[in-house]
Amino acid sequence: MARGLTSAWAALLVGVIALWTTRPDLFSEGGIAAGLASLGAWSFAAYIVVSLLRGIALVPSTPVVLAGGILFPHSVWTVLPISMLGIVLSATLLYYFPGYGGYDAWLESKHPEQLARLRVHLVKPRAQWFVALWALAPMVPTDLICYVAGLVRMPFRRMILGVVIGEFPLVVAYILLGQRLADFLG
Repeated sequence: MARGLTSAWAALLVGVIALWTTRPDLFSEGGIAAGLASLGAWSFAAYIVVSLLRGIALVPSTPVVLAGGILFPHSVWTVLPISMLGIVLSATLLYYFPGYGGYDAWLESKHPEQLARLRVHLVKPRAQWFVALWALAPMVPTDLICYVAGLVRMPFRRMILGVVIGEFPLVVAYILLGQRLADFLG
């Protein structure tokens, strides 16, 4: 079963990367917002699905959260928990994913020095603050630290707490920015 899930995930990821390469405009804030808006009354339901499933295809949360602010500027208090739930779900999947398909052993053999450096930070008692600072930095992918936290067997509750602490201010800022863009464009 694990092999089938890995194959399905890999096929989905290859498809998303191919689409991203040929049509990068579809993955921009505007592209996501336009695609969801075209669904009319179903756009909010589609936003929920995209928010919850985007992590499976390793699509960054930033354009999805911004699209939520743009599309639903009067529903900020609804977009916020949906966005955070999507980030937590993605972090959870990535944390538990390294064991499937032998990716953990492969990554350990390919990048032992980098993993050793991160392991030093992720096994400390207050490692959630390292994860929080990592998640707060918009130029580094939070998905990466979640994956590595799973590889080095950092306690899940510390990793997820760090993700929530670090991502929350960014999500609020992105939603408010999206709301401002909606006001400016509308």
